[in-house]
Amino acid sequence: MKKTLAAVAVLGAFAGSALAADVQLYGVVDLGLNYSHVDMDNSTVKDVDSFTMDSGNGSGSRWGIKGTEDLGNGLTVGFILENGFDADTGADGVMFNRESSLFLQGGFGKLALGRMGALNNGQSSWSLIGRLSPFGTSYGDYTAQASNIFSLSSQWDNMIAYQTPDFAGFKVYAQYSMGNAKADHSGTAVENEATADRFYAIGATYDNGPLSAYLAVDSINYASNDGKGKYWGDIQDDSLTVTFGGSYNFEVVKVYLGAQYFDTVTTGSLGGIIGNNDCPLADMSDATYTGYSIGLGLDAPLGGGKVMFGAGYLDAEQSDVNEDMGHQYDLTRWVVSAGYSYPFSKRTDVYGVVSYMNDKLEGRASGVAQDAEWNPSAYSFIVGLRHKFSSDLFLRFID
Repeated sequence: MKKTLAAVAVLGAFAGSALAADVQLYGVVDLGLNYSHVDMDNSTVKDVDSFTMDSGNGSGSRWGIKGTEDLGNGLTVGFILENGFDADTGADGVMFNRESSLFLQGGFGKLALGRMGALNNGQSSWSLIGRLSPFGTSYGDYTAQASNIFSLSSQWDNMIAYQTPDFAGFKVYAQYSMGNAKADHSGTAVENEATADRFYAIGATYDNGPLSAYLAVDSINYASNDGKGKYWGDIQDDSLTVTFGGSYNFEVVKVYLGAQYFDTVTTGSLGGIIGNNDCPLADMSDATYTGYSIGLGLDAPLGGGKVMFGAGYLDAEQSDVNEDMGHQYDLTRWVVSAGYSYPFSKRTDVYGVVSYMNDKLEGRASGVAQDAEWNPSAYSFIVGLRHKFSSDLFLRFID
């Protein structure tokens, strides 16, 4: 009830200060059924079978308000307030958790401030990595989508982001976050200081007819201490990812190709089986990895809809800091997916995706003399219905 009143209050505030015709209410409602089976490959751990109704399989369910005002002299100010929610339960967590930004745009480009997603993220107007896969960053935990092939970052508070004007199809992007200090579980993080994780990124896109290309380099300057001793102070290296690829539309088929080098990235950022299930060999929640990954995909029109195929491979080893502590594990992953979406209208479609994934972890933990192997696999089948909506809010000044 409080969040509903808060949303009404936001709308009321815009009604008192926004110009007519430049404010829009928009969103996506996505609901579906998801069956998955995870073979845990361990006699002491049960296999995991689940059949659930899930929100946001194909696209994260969300609603948002965005608007712009023409300031004259080629300048425009605008805002985006976007809230993700679970359509199956109505739960929505933190208000405007996907994006809360204010921007100024003109001949110099676009400058934005607030909470935004990284370039290598799938839940923000600044997120770009979804262009490397026909499945974007959606369709489940075990699908050949970008967040299960590449190491992805998340939304960041206190972000400053810049985008250049379009130069013959080229755009350059830069991002810096002072850190998610207010979300730190220890309560000791200070924004823009060594006690908070800070984030940097630079990237570029090129779009010319059927060709779309993408390059991004990002890094997390890990906090020197998270208040619980889990980070390793001065010996913990910053993370680094270098991601590149793109797509080419041959009209009869669109081909996607992407690759990434990553260094000192967390287990959770790699998704997949190891990122969504407890490892029976050792606690991997604080492990970091260095390696590479490759993704390949295509989509093509078929029967009035679109057929999608994707595959990915990841090869990594635990980072130097883990090995210094005695942990020596290597990780490999294979994942393949096939799907189909059919539009009932421009705003509504139905989809289905089937996937198979295999993660293989081998090596030894600190204090263990003998190598061990964990080779879990998973398959999933998802069907869902997705509806997009938008409506202009005709709001005027009230003196």
